[in-house]
Amino acid sequence: GEWKTMKLGEVVYINKGQQLNKSKLTDDDQFPVINGGIEPSGYTNDWNTEKDTITISEGGNSCGFVNLINSRFWAGGHCYVLSLNGSNFEVNYTYQVLKNLEPSIMSLRVGSGLPNIQKSNLGKLQIFCPLSKDEQTAIAQVLSDLDLEITNMESKLSKLKLIKQGAMQQLLTGKIRLKF
Repeated sequence: GEWKTMKLGEVVYINKGQQLNKSKLTDDDQFPVINGGIEPSGYTNDWNTEKDTITISEGGNSCGFVNLINSRFWAGGHCYVLSLNGSNFEVNYTYQVLKNLEPSIMSLRVGSGLPNIQKSNLGKLQIFCPLSKDEQTAIAQVLSDLDLEITNMESKLSKLKLIKQGAMQQLLTGKIRLKF
């Protein structure tokens, strides 16, 4: 089908989250608090954003990090929340495009002490997308399946590294001897 180059601001609404008092953060409440980092800042019993929402870290060392949150969460003050602008776009496709453009998004950083990304610059980011929502869904499904396969392979690699480390310890300490 037909594809079109568009500005991100034409595809999504970009809003900033709300600051949450640090005293309200715990390690074991229900909803993650998403701020300027890769991992949640903590957890709370309140939420201000629905599940299946794309976020981009607005400030800090990892500003520009793109994430898709699959549960309700609290969008903090250093977090941009992206809401689809109409029903012509598919959230998983939009996430995959933005994740692919993450280095370009990170290059939009300004400031040196506490780097941040300006909302206006983010909205000008050019993306290329099919106009057919069905095509967007199909592309997103293939890419999500590949992400899952990568995650599974990384898990297997971690387990094999642990097995290798254990075998090396046994061999190098002489607890296990090889016969030639």
